[in-house]
Amino acid sequence: VVTPEVPLFTSTVGSNECQQQNSQVVQMSESEKMNRLHTEEVQRRLRNVLNRDGIKLWEPPYTNNDGTADQLPETLISRYSEELRMSADVVAANLEDLRLHAVRKLASRRKFQDSGVATLKVKLAGKGSLKCSSFEVETTLQISGKDFKKLLSEKCGLTVDHLKPIAMGRVIKDDLPLSSQHISNNAQVLVVCLSESEAEAQRKEDQMSKVRRAREGAELLANTLAADDDMDQDGNDYHLQIADQSGRALQIPHEEKKALTVAMTLNERGKAALKRKQHGEALLLLLEADREFQQCRSEILQAVDNYAILCLDIAWCYLCLKNVTALPDAQNRLQKCEQLFHKSYGNNLERLTTVKGSSGQEKALFVRLHLLQGVVAFHQGRRNQAVAELAKADAFLRQLQVDETKLTELMTMGFSTAEARLGLRACSNNVQAAVTHIMQKQEERREIRKKEQEERRQKKLARKLGKTANGEWVKVDLYNALVNMGFPKGGAGAALQQTNNNIQQAIQVLQDQPELLTLPDPDPVPVDITDEMLVQLVSLGFDPEMSRRALQSCQGIAQRAIDMLLQNAGILPEVLPAAGSTSASSNSAASSSAASSGSSSGATPSSSSSSPSSEASPAKSPEDLKREKEAYEELASDLAEHEEDYLDLTLEEESSFLQEYKALLESTLSF
Repeated sequence: VVTPEVPLFTSTVGSNECQQQNSQVVQMSESEKMNRLHTEEVQRRLRNVLNRDGIKLWEPPYTNNDGTADQLPETLISRYSEELRMSADVVAANLEDLRLHAVRKLASRRKFQDSGVATLKVKLAGKGSLKCSSFEVETTLQISGKDFKKLLSEKCGLTVDHLKPIAMGRVIKDDLPLSSQHISNNAQVLVVCLSESEAEAQRKEDQMSKVRRAREGAELLANTLAADDDMDQDGNDYHLQIADQSGRALQIPHEEKKALTVAMTLNERGKAALKRKQHGEALLLLLEADREFQQCRSEILQAVDNYAILCLDIAWCYLCLKNVTALPDAQNRLQKCEQLFHKSYGNNLERLTTVKGSSGQEKALFVRLHLLQGVVAFHQGRRNQAVAELAKADAFLRQLQVDETKLTELMTMGFSTAEARLGLRACSNNVQAAVTHIMQKQEERREIRKKEQEERRQKKLARKLGKTANGEWVKVDLYNALVNMGFPKGGAGAALQQTNNNIQQAIQVLQDQPELLTLPDPDPVPVDITDEMLVQLVSLGFDPEMSRRALQSCQGIAQRAIDMLLQNAGILPEVLPAAGSTSASSNSAASSSAASSGSSSGATPSSSSSSPSSEASPAKSPEDLKREKEAYEELASDLAEHEEDYLDLTLEEESSFLQEYKALLESTLSF
């Protein structure tokens, strides 16, 4: 008998309840869930023997030409009852369900061939009061996604703004016809209801725009992060970066970075929603992230485990929503996930052990992977594979059980719950080893942060130092070398600009042109000039005001201030300006030397250090800055506290699902 495969986490029983538009959704009890899954197994086995025997229930003598039937032959019922060891009543009832399902599908197919009107099977995912939980919609496939949502709205009683239809693992787009979105006759559609009651609708009135805002924010932050790679732009003010599992920044080609940043930003938002158990919202965000990951080269996706975990999270949403009909999509994503895990971690996690020293933490992902693979296999009737996959999940789960007493002991030492749990899993519940592991991880993160801050400071300084006469950026290491020799910072930067980063010539320029020594520090740090500092210089005979100016220019370092006063006969111009601006006297003092070195701008080093940024990247408007800040704040609230947060799974839900499906497998053995 030709009938659709059993949809993932749902039943093949007809949607007669949705013929009554006033019916209400009622939460199923555990016994009802068990009965429903037993029905699926019975119908799967009946379908197999019907196909084997070539019996077509939708044709005579089982079905009349008008689609009706008097009664199925007793001989057929008796034969299958004996062969499958089921009661005759169970066989008769389920054969009739299969017959009706086949007749409806055949009628739908004929209607589509004759008139082009397709029948789509819709399943709602949501809480609260709905007119029905599943129903069929008849429509042409040329209808737009927007108009299709209007039809759904009429059926389920929710406004269009609160419906998000998904088919073939993708959100149906408003502006495209269904036919161009790989939707065919008899396709199954999951509709995520983002608001289920008037009270909740008031609280979630902006729910529909949340995903759109998340995407806009992700694109904005991607542009901001890309500016961090561009020395001609102001860079990333929010300290965002793409890092590996240990927190080290990754060097990614500029052309890839934007798409990857958008994808990972949406992925982080989706994972945060998943942790809050907002599975509908999480699925939408994760599917958006999936679209962006597809823009990246396969080499990028295969080099990291982000895409593998994304596929795993989407499949997990399918299970938690309980009524997703896209079984092929779930199966394909789990296959991709497993392949990428093996590539990243090694077939036996040996690569992971080599890199990180243990594999205990990542095993939590394999609990979820094998559990989902077992669930999919169960619903596809691959019993032996389901048993094997659930056994793997069970084995990993047992390895990852955390001793609650030891967990509490570590938490009383001041470690967070996540640190304690991850540490115990990494060290097989050895408290002392876990303490060492956690402290080592903390130290590694501190060192990485320290290095990142220094790299960021160096990059910021390079922007302030500006470019040389031939257009290259002043090299920070050469600048530091001159400063360490005792030359003032402003003069060191100016000399390297004039000499195109030739340190020997820069030293000569500083000796030949003492006026450069009075140029302002390109990266000044505010210093309070105390009376004690002034007394030290005034006692040597220098004028108090000149002494103050020298100390301000030299960041309060007395010896450098004394050298500056001696080189300028105790007379200094008015208080030297901060980086990015110059006084008239300093500008004129440097103009001749800049011109002689071939500089076309004729500006001082400090002013030229700010000019590249201002010329290449116009100042952002207040509106742009506000949007950028809002996007960052929304993302920051969803970002994990540390790099391994995605591994901190309590595994309570996994354990519950595992026990449920192990019980189902055992119970179906009685048929």
